Amino acid sequence: MTDTADVVVVGGGVNGVSIAYALAARGVGNVVLCEQAALANGASGRSSALVRMHYTNEWDARMAFASFPIFRHWPEIMGGPPVFTHTGFVNVVAPQYADALGKNVAMLRGIGVNTVALTPGELRDLQPFAHVDDIGAAAWEPDSGYADPATTVDGFARRAAELGARILQWTPVRKILTTESRAVAVETSAGRIDAGAVVVAAGAWAPRICREIGVELPARPKGIDTVQVTRPPSLTEPHVIFIDNVLGTYFRPESGIRTIVGVPCQEWDLDPDGPMVLAPDAPGVGAQILTHRIPAMEGATLARGYRAVDCYSRDRHAILGRVNGVEGLYLATAFSGSGFKIAPAVGTCMAELIVDGRAKTVDIDAFSIRRFAEGKSPEGPYPYALRRDHTDR
Repeated sequence: MTDTADVVVVGGGVNGVSIAYALAARGVGNVVLCEQAALANGASGRSSALVRMHYTNEWDARMAFASFPIFRHWPEIMGGPPVFTHTGFVNVVAPQYADALGKNVAMLRGIGVNTVALTPGELRDLQPFAHVDDIGAAAWEPDSGYADPATTVDGFARRAAELGARILQWTPVRKILTTESRAVAVETSAGRIDAGAVVVAAGAWAPRICREIGVELPARPKGIDTVQVTRPPSLTEPHVIFIDNVLGTYFRPESGIRTIVGVPCQEWDLDPDGPMVLAPDAPGVGAQILTHRIPAMEGATLARGYRAVDCYSRDRHAILGRVNGVEGLYLATAFSGSGFKIAPAVGTCMAELIVDGRAKTVDIDAFSIRRFAEGKSPEGPYPYALRRDHTDR
């Protein structure tokens, strides 16, 4: 028997459940989300879930700024337990990028972000244990922090279900069905679902799903390696979150006694259904990163490590919006390792696009897939050095 839906969302990560919730909140009466395994089975469940707003371009920053209140005021807005831990956040750059950072801070302040530029000395005053000799400047966001990934995904799914959406776990979408110019249904392990619209929010699985219907995404699955350490007794007080553009990584506190560090990874075109095996040298590389920026981390001990796989676009920015030539098909994918913090705005904007015909909360046109054919990118005029984990082989 064929099922029906107004909108089918493919993928149960943080952006998929946010879209399902936002559609249901807008009154779309028959929303179905299909997830091939459990919710947050992919990159979302292994995300470090930084909640910050510093970007070198206006559009990503606006998405993060629009999302921030949802994380910070989660119990009041979404119900359920808090998901946000406040720590403060710094983005540090090498001396040659200090002027660019100052201009980006001015752009962010114009949007409304609470941020200031710090000198290396001011950063040392903020974090006395940090090594700052190779830093030219830092952007400080005192309000920022991180989220709990599982609780966030579960919360969006819970609210979506309360508003009438159907969340189908362990229901893989085997194929999107199209006519010559329209997406009309999805074929799942439980049968066909006819749909007025289909949203592909399938992360690392999105290129494969789209390729099967003749839509080539300018994006590739890539590994993301992460290690956790238990901090030494001298660092029992949590540090702020760092995005370290000098070292090409990030680290943040976790659960009061641990620190998470992102380890640059150059494993591209991974099979998202294959085993996720941490690179053997990841713990050592993570240790080098941490001890360079915080020498006292020499006393830290390895707690665990893990790998996720995400979808990275050619220009390392999300792909959001319609697919020209295939009516009713929408993309919310290729977040390139940075999708968690903007998920609330992604849901709202995609719902606005589907229901109203355009996104209003943030103009997402800069993220359209057609930008690649037009030679455009959302990137701003003052970028920093490309992170090592963002470079192609």
